[in-house]
Amino acid sequence: NKRRAEALKISRQHDEFKTEDNKRRAEAHKIERQIDEFKTEENKRRAEALKISRQHDEFKTEDNKRRAEAHKIERQIDEFKTE
Repeated sequence: NKRRAEALKISRQHDEFKTEDNKRRAEAHKIERQIDEFKTEENKRRAEALKISRQHDEFKTEDNKRRAEAHKIERQIDEFKTE
C-alpha cells in the first residue's frame, strides 16, 4: 500500500512536471511567434522606407534634369540676346 501511494505520488509529480513543461513550451512558442511577427513588421517598415528613399532619389534626379534643362534654355536665351 505504501509503495502504491508512493508510486501515485511520483506519477502525480511527473504529470505536474509535464504540465508545467508544456506551459513553458507554449509560452516560448508564443514569444517566438511574437518575435517573428515583429520581424515581419520591421521588414515591411524597412521595405517601405527603401521604397520612399528610391522615390525621393528618382524625384531628385528628375528635378536635376529639369534644372539642367532650364539652365540650358537660359544660356541659349543669353546667347540669343548677345547676338
